[in-house]
Amino acid sequence: MRRHTAGMRRYWDERAHLNAAFYVDTDLDYDAPDMAQFLATGQRVVAVALDEPPAVRPAETSLAVEIGCGMGRICLALADRFDHVVGVDIAREMLRRAGELVDDERVEFRLTDGVSLPDVPDASADLVLTFTVFQHVPSVSVIRAYVAEAARVLRPDGVFVLQWNSSDGTARWRVRRALKVLAQRLGRGDRYGRDVPQFLGSAMTVPDMDATLRAAGLTRVASTGEGTLFTWAWARRTDTAG
Repeated sequence: MRRHTAGMRRYWDERAHLNAAFYVDTDLDYDAPDMAQFLATGQRVVAVALDEPPAVRPAETSLAVEIGCGMGRICLALADRFDHVVGVDIAREMLRRAGELVDDERVEFRLTDGVSLPDVPDASADLVLTFTVFQHVPSVSVIRAYVAEAARVLRPDGVFVLQWNSSDGTARWRVRRALKVLAQRLGRGDRYGRDVPQFLGSAMTVPDMDATLRAAGLTRVASTGEGTLFTWAWARRTDTAG
């Protein structure tokens, strides 16, 4: 697992130095990223997570945690809903950019080792959210570690909102990823260097994710987009799900 997280840190630090906003949101123009659009997308993600069917809201709004906060656009949007927001990211340069972009005393950024939520106490968070992060993680074992951490820090009435790639099973996705990586090495890949494991990430079927959630003590209570790159799920602690 350490090999995967070290590669993730190198890749995302490099991308943050090159063009942080674009690599967080590749819908942006590479040469002239629209930062107003960038921030608006953060608001849109939070609206999907908390407001739109079949969204499941936490009972309290004291603390929200974001896994893979990048430049902090989602953390900034969460600060309108929660008293305190903690964003964690594996890339130091992303966190530096986040500190420049987000000037809000309700938001705090922390460096993660790639599998944990540092200094977030057990049963302290009302919401854990992750968007366009798991789909880039090259190892399913890392995803499982983060799910376990989400369960650890959630209050019994808290909610875990996650988005991931469930378009193919793990083995099939590895084959597709290997072909894209080979094309990149032969000079026929993506011009922005996205045909690498640290961007292409992993896929988990919905049943696989359900099993991962259950192993961590969570139960999926709602979902959308099953079988696609943008699968969303809402989960609660098993002892309160229903």
